[in-house]
Amino acid sequence: MMDDLLQEMIDPAPPQRDRPRRRRMWTTVGIVGLAVVGATSLTTSALFSDTDSTSAEISTGTVDLAVGPVDFALPDEGMEPGDTVYTPVVVRNDGSLQLRYAIEYRATPATSAAPSPTLAAPDGQPVAAASASLATIVRLSVYRAPSCDAAGVAGAELLGRVTGTDAAPLEGDFTAIVGSPATGPQAGDRPLPAATDETLCVEVHLPLEAGNQFQGTGLALALRMQAEQVANNGAAAPAS
Repeated sequence: MMDDLLQEMIDPAPPQRDRPRRRRMWTTVGIVGLAVVGATSLTTSALFSDTDSTSAEISTGTVDLAVGPVDFALPDEGMEPGDTVYTPVVVRNDGSLQLRYAIEYRATPATSAAPSPTLAAPDGQPVAAASASLATIVRLSVYRAPSCDAAGVAGAELLGRVTGTDAAPLEGDFTAIVGSPATGPQAGDRPLPAATDETLCVEVHLPLEAGNQFQGTGLALALRMQAEQVANNGAAAPAS
């Protein structure tokens, strides 16, 4: 009995209030230990890996249509009924892509180098000639011909033609004569590979039935070519 009392005096039992604190301490130690184990697992479970990259540049092609000048070889004295004049037009594809193109025309009145004459009326009195627009009578044609003259266009491929009339003169906005400027393949469109050209022949004809009202008149003709890419732009153009 005395020995038990002496033991309690040397090593007394801890108060009851310290037991929860000790339990918390051991719980904390356990959590920290688990965290250390988890971190160790993350750092020791890496896999072999690698990273690589590459790059390249892309560039676009060009649609670049060039047209030579139009210079009608008119007679020094001017055209007269029944005359036909020709001029070659070179169309080039200066781009890197195949293209197709259409041709439009526009006619506007111009001042003639020759003044309007004074005519004699049936009663013998002088009367000024009535002026009319050449846009109501001239004929405009475009050929693919071996040479741009009467012999060259005889039997050559006619690409387009239009004749002015009183009801439908050639004057006005640009109007298609070969193909169509609408997007996509159209009948009559002219295909032209990259870095190539073709020479067309433009013909203007003044019919024999042109009367005195066309004396001393002029007409300015303009041609416009509209080009677009061929690839990824519709199927092949239908036959004209």
